[in-house]
Amino acid sequence: MNLTGATRSIKLWHAPDVMDAVMLKGSFVGHRYPPHAHDTHCLAVITGGALAVEAQDQRRVCRRGDVIVINADTVHAGSAAGDGQWKMRVAHVQPAALADYCETLGIARRERFDVAGPFVTDAALSRQLYGVNWCSEVNEDRFKRSETLAAAVIGLHTRHAVNVAALPVVRSEPALVRAVKSRLRDELDAHPTLSTLASEFGTTPFVLLRAFVREAGLSPHAFQQQERVRSAMPLLRSGRAIAEVSARMGFADQPHFTRVFKQQTGVTPKVYQAAFSS
Repeated sequence: MNLTGATRSIKLWHAPDVMDAVMLKGSFVGHRYPPHAHDTHCLAVITGGALAVEAQDQRRVCRRGDVIVINADTVHAGSAAGDGQWKMRVAHVQPAALADYCETLGIARRERFDVAGPFVTDAALSRQLYGVNWCSEVNEDRFKRSETLAAAVIGLHTRHAVNVAALPVVRSEPALVRAVKSRLRDELDAHPTLSTLASEFGTTPFVLLRAFVREAGLSPHAFQQQERVRSAMPLLRSGRAIAEVSARMGFADQPHFTRVFKQQTGVTPKVYQAAFSS
C-alpha cells in the first residue's frame, strides 16, 4: 500500500464474495502516499477529512462522499489535506475478477474494464461503494451483500466505464416482477442471493435488478425486508416473543430484526408491541 506517516486505525480483510477483493477501512493522520501503482483497480470512497490525490496529470482535494477510482497499473500519489486527517473505505479488485463478475451479471465480458477516473462525481455510486464495503465488514445478510455489489458495479459500468460493450436493453417485465414478489412473500425466511434468484427465474442478475426496481420502485432485497416487517407486525400485536418473530421472518438475529424494523417504522419491535398490550 506504500503508506508513510501516522495511522490512527486501519482494518484490512479479504472478501471472497466481493469479486475476491481486498477491502480496507482506514482512519489516517498525516499520511502520505508516494507515487506508486497497484495491479488492482482501486475503488475508494472518502468518509471523512480531506485527502489530496494526484493521478493522470490531475490533482484534487477529495472530501467526504467523493469517489476515487484508480485503474490498475495507474501511478498515483496522495497526502493529507485540510487538518491532516482523513478516513476512507477501499476495495482493491483484480481486473480479471471484475470482468468475470460482469459476465455473471449478464454484461458482455471485456478482459479489461477501466473507469473514466480518477475523480468521479456520483452520489449514488458513492453510497453504493460505501455499502459494498460496509456490508462486507459487518457480514450483512448475503442477499443484501449480493444486491449492493451488483448495483455498484452496474453503476460503474453504466455511467463511468470506458471501452466496454453496450448494456443489455431491459424492457418492462411485469410478469417476472410479480413472480419474484410472490416468491419472496411466500418464503420470508429464505436467504437467496441476487444471482440465485435470477437463475431461478431464468434471467440474469442485471435484468432482474433493473426490471424489479423499475416496476416495484424497490430493489428485491428492500422488498423482502418490507414484507418481513409487514408480516411481523400482526405477530407482534398478538404478543409473540420478539425473538420468535425475528427467527420466523428470517432475520439473522434479534438485533438485525430490531434495526430493520426501526428503519422502516421509526420504532423498535418492543415499542410497537407495547402499544398493543393491555
